[in-house]
Amino acid sequence: MYASFFAARLIALAAIAAVVSGQALPADCARSVTVQPGDTCNAISAKHNVSTYQLATVNKNIINPACSNLAAGEVICLGIKGHDCHVTHVIQTSDTCQSIANAAGIPIKKLLTNNPNVNTDCTNLYSGEVLCTAK
Repeated sequence: MYASFFAARLIALAAIAAVVSGQALPADCARSVTVQPGDTCNAISAKHNVSTYQLATVNKNIINPACSNLAAGEVICLGIKGHDCHVTHVIQTSDTCQSIANAAGIPIKKLLTNNPNVNTDCTNLYSGEVLCTAK
């Protein structure tokens, strides 16, 4: 009984906080997730098959560029209807754009189009980043 009362109060407080802070999800949000304690943008992206770039872009009014302001209980959008990439790759230390594109069966040009945050030389990839590898 107490647990359900506490859960209901927590949900209500989260809803009030969202309204007070003015940080509403985009109207065309296709799917969302509630941030858990200890979550990072890369971990959320990997778990829910969404690129790190997409997560940051869709939530630019909620998440700061460094993704250092995630708050447990906060609801964030994972993708926009009609523009939601579900096919992803989590970068490993030895990955290159060529190896990622080959594994996904897509040309490098498509990989770069899907991930505008990646420079044309692919020198700004980092381990743990999640890229969209949709065809």
